[in-house]
Amino acid sequence: MKKVIVVHDPKMFTLGGPGVEVVSSKDYLTSPRFAQMKNTRIFNLARSFVYQSRGYYVSLLAEARDQKVIPSAKTILDLKTRAS
Repeated sequence: MKKVIVVHDPKMFTLGGPGVEVVSSKDYLTSPRFAQMKNTRIFNLARSFVYQSRGYYVSLLAEARDQKVIPSAKTILDLKTRAS
């Protein structure tokens, strides 16, 4: 299974390892290369998960692409609902 870590700025993210790709949230959302990936786990570490933020859309799009994503869009919305 491919592993992709999505962050705001990959240059500022020093963790990683063999078989792990670190990309920006903007690249994940706009690059067609990620749309073609199957059997992929997405670790969404974007700065913000508020509704309509890049972090929210990364999770939403990963689910639409049938990729396994942490956290899921449902989890993000559930946490928002409980905080209100």
